[in-house]
Amino acid sequence: MAGLKMKAAVVAAIAVMVYFGYFRRKPQYNPAEVAGLRVVVTGSSTGIGEQVAYKFASMGAKVLVTARTESKLQNVVKKCKELGSPESYYVAVSMGSYKNASKVIDMAMEKFGGIDVLILNHVDSGSILGGYQHNVAKIERALMTNTWTHAHMATVALENLIKNKGRIVAVSSAAGMVGVPLQVEYSTSKFALNGFFTSLRQELRFNKTTEVSISLCNLGFIDTDMATNLQKYIHSDLYSKIECAAEIVRGAMMRDRDIFFPDNIVQLSIIKDIIPDYVEKLIREEYHAPGSL
Repeated sequence: MAGLKMKAAVVAAIAVMVYFGYFRRKPQYNPAEVAGLRVVVTGSSTGIGEQVAYKFASMGAKVLVTARTESKLQNVVKKCKELGSPESYYVAVSMGSYKNASKVIDMAMEKFGGIDVLILNHVDSGSILGGYQHNVAKIERALMTNTWTHAHMATVALENLIKNKGRIVAVSSAAGMVGVPLQVEYSTSKFALNGFFTSLRQELRFNKTTEVSISLCNLGFIDTDMATNLQKYIHSDLYSKIECAAEIVRGAMMRDRDIFFPDNIVQLSIIKDIIPDYVEKLIREEYHAPGSL
């Protein structure tokens, strides 16, 4: 009987995978609805965040971008305005502290008078790869940048987002769905990020006091500069950051519960709990840099 149940579960999982991978039509938004929205995008001087800012700007949104490098942010703001954003600003700060994270929300409130879309995309690049050595400072830095400042910004902005029936998008990773080697700190922070925002979404719905949507982005290996530098350690195809940004914007506008890119990440989310040993074996085979314990 147990064997039959397992076979039935596998067949059902395959059916769902096929549906989501090949037949599901994703709901689309009206670009006209984006014009005038007040959008904050963190980690937006390069990569996915930069492209998300451009996508919103091209449809007439007001955009505030933030990262550490001022010169890069200046270029992003310039291009946002060229693409059609009526107002674009930047805040050059490191997201390694609550104080700096609060500055971004304060700036948005000062410049825009409110926030309609909060895209939390920043990450500690030092947590991306490296064998686990129980470096407490590294773990704390990863959690602060990759998790706690995301939670802090959402909390600080929440009252205004409730007022505006806004949208929160937390950019996570497949590494927040399954454990991965050589990325213990990064994976841990993404699991924590997912836990916070799924729980916050539940509480908001439980209290029935808000129409704020919370979308979690589950991303694969995207062709950012950071990912390109990691290709010598990881066997994986790179996927377009421009297409990824477009999918994040679509999911945000449609208030999707989960945003997957590329689409095969959906399959991972389905099978990881059905055949966990096999999935973990496949993941280990993706990596070929020796770790240190």
